[in-house]
Amino acid sequence: MKNLHTIFILFIALALAACANIAPITTPLPSTATIFPPTQKIAPTNTRAQNTATALRSTATTIPVTDTLASPTRTPTSAATAMPATRTPIPIAGLPGETLADWETFVASLASGADAQARVNDFWNTVTQARRVPLVLNDAVIFLYKGDAASVLWRGDFSFWQLGKGIDGTRVGETDLWYGVAKFPRDSRTEYEILLNGTQALNDPANPHKHKSAFGYNSILEMPEFQVTDFSKRRANVPQGTLTDWTRIESQAWGAPLNYRVYTPPNYESLENLPVVYITDGNDFSDPKMSGTPAIIDNLIAAEKISPLIAVFIDARNPNNLRDNQREKQFLARPEDFAAFIATELVPHIDATYHTDASRSGRTLMGVSYGGAFTTYAGLRYQDVFGRLAIFSPAYWVYQSQVAAGAPRMSAFVNKALETRGGAPLKIFLSGGVPGWDVGDLKPMAERFRKHGDAVEIFHSQEGHSWSAWSGLTDEMLEYLFGE
Repeated sequence: MKNLHTIFILFIALALAACANIAPITTPLPSTATIFPPTQKIAPTNTRAQNTATALRSTATTIPVTDTLASPTRTPTSAATAMPATRTPIPIAGLPGETLADWETFVASLASGADAQARVNDFWNTVTQARRVPLVLNDAVIFLYKGDAASVLWRGDFSFWQLGKGIDGTRVGETDLWYGVAKFPRDSRTEYEILLNGTQALNDPANPHKHKSAFGYNSILEMPEFQVTDFSKRRANVPQGTLTDWTRIESQAWGAPLNYRVYTPPNYESLENLPVVYITDGNDFSDPKMSGTPAIIDNLIAAEKISPLIAVFIDARNPNNLRDNQREKQFLARPEDFAAFIATELVPHIDATYHTDASRSGRTLMGVSYGGAFTTYAGLRYQDVFGRLAIFSPAYWVYQSQVAAGAPRMSAFVNKALETRGGAPLKIFLSGGVPGWDVGDLKPMAERFRKHGDAVEIFHSQEGHSWSAWSGLTDEMLEYLFGE
């Protein structure tokens, strides 16, 4: 646990140093509001300390968890799957209007008088029954928490999950109600959690919308104009493919066993020459509560949006200890060995076992965050093996860091390959989120690929560095690379 925390702090410190010359925000802000995204861009990671503190007593109403697997997209795929872009809020009794100024007037009245706690209780019952926590106004978001605490802070994609960074809470008088104010893009979605007393992290007990991440569940806030298409939930009467159990494979390149599992499409036995996508972090991408990739593939095949394909999910965990996630070792410490395993051992094994298109153009390599940086490296090193790359929120900043032994080696190889490589062109999917919430500008890297004739498209979602975003862009990736 201490190692995870140390690595996280080191990553953020390096990123802050790299961004130190970026100009601060100059636009005057309301005194109580935090505006996101910030101008300063900090290189995000998908690593943060797990929750270890003892939970404090909360007086908040807890609403049962609802897994959120809706697929966000910059443009809805079709009218049939698009959710409404605007929502009419349920009025809150006593709140004079839907602006930040109205809230400031309202909360000042709540804090005054001997019956302040009773009025807070009434407000809390109203706002939770209306399912308006967080309280989204026309020009601000009011985060709310009701319970015992010495301090309250909201952190999430918008603060890169940094310890001590986020939206500071203000206590309403002497009551047990806390609130924090921020401004987000009206068409965005973010994952977040509440931090009590600087140590205890918890989901928002009054918000039923949650999404599973690598460290448990996070709360979800969807802004009113957030656009969404949904292919990640299984649909009625859609034929399902087959997902194998985890299969152990002994690897000479890696020097230890690794696990993988394989998705095959409906009617597989009657199909031949199927394209294959090799998915790193496969334990997460195959998890229906994190990504739901098998269901997305089934739904897209049934909708005739993509051709049938095979997906190979490569487990990031140690087969001998599933609690030991090896993704940083795979992607950052020993990228050469892991890439060699995929390209020279796993690919030939899959080609010999399944009905694959065994050509370069029939194979795709896919990764997210650190895995996106690794996919770039491995795709260039083995461009005779893979003709397509799917790169989600690539943490390219790690190439310039010294946090892992393999990062400088990857950087040197990628830079040289992008200057001197020949061979057939690649087809590349790149994705990123809200500036300041996710990785930085991807256009320079895209242009470096295009100089070699590679077909590159950058796909954008109004979200952060999170599994809800990557799950939501999986349908765009599949349609771009495998669309009929």
